[in-house]
Amino acid sequence: MTADDAVAGIAATVTSQGLKCTAVRDDAEYPEGAKVSNDRMRYLRDRVVVRHGPHRDWNYTILPAPRPAPEPGPAPEVAGRVPQETLNHPALTGLDPRDLHALAAALEIPFRARREQHLYTRRGRGRTNAEGAAPPRRIDLTGHVLAWRLREHLHLTQPVIGALLGVDSTTISHATSLTATLIAGSSIPLPPAAEPPGTRLRTPGDLHDYAAAAGIHLTIPQTRQKAPKHTRRKRIEPATHPEQST
Repeated sequence: MTADDAVAGIAATVTSQGLKCTAVRDDAEYPEGAKVSNDRMRYLRDRVVVRHGPHRDWNYTILPAPRPAPEPGPAPEVAGRVPQETLNHPALTGLDPRDLHALAAALEIPFRARREQHLYTRRGRGRTNAEGAAPPRRIDLTGHVLAWRLREHLHLTQPVIGALLGVDSTTISHATSLTATLIAGSSIPLPPAAEPPGTRLRTPGDLHDYAAAAGIHLTIPQTRQKAPKHTRRKRIEPATHPEQST
């Protein structure tokens, strides 16, 4: 049987319901040894192919258009940080959680403009870390606003806020200062905020008790980064003197 005979036989097929088949011969050339990548097969399996029936490898339908891509899930929380959704609580920020997200969204444009300006001024002057030091951890814009509100509402110290957000005190100082500057410079109306609590929270223990009273389960990480090698103190052994001969 020739290829044309096979195509003609398929084209002559009619189902019991009267469905006719259309078959044409494909004379295109296909190189031997071509393989479909795993990523492409995963895309076809997840977005194009619908398998059904008991023999799923044989029984499947090809969709005329790919299924829409699934919505991206929430970004995983960084180890050593309190989740932002935990910190975004009225008892901690003095704001409604939706108002804090709205404020961060309103600051997006001036925040990006300031960052681009900073990158432009630093062009050609790459930042280097000291030998043995880990690269500095960063926080996003929502983290900036959270740091600013934790300071404004609870008057927390920079080390305590840094422990909550998993960064050092210098990053917190920059974040709170930048956020206040952006708010003042953009004339963004601030949402109504609750009055700060009358109790001064000076230690992580004070903050833990305050959060527990508000129904917040708060575990404050310990963020002690390893010091660079050149700043570590070397242990000085006591000098030993040979016994003097008598």
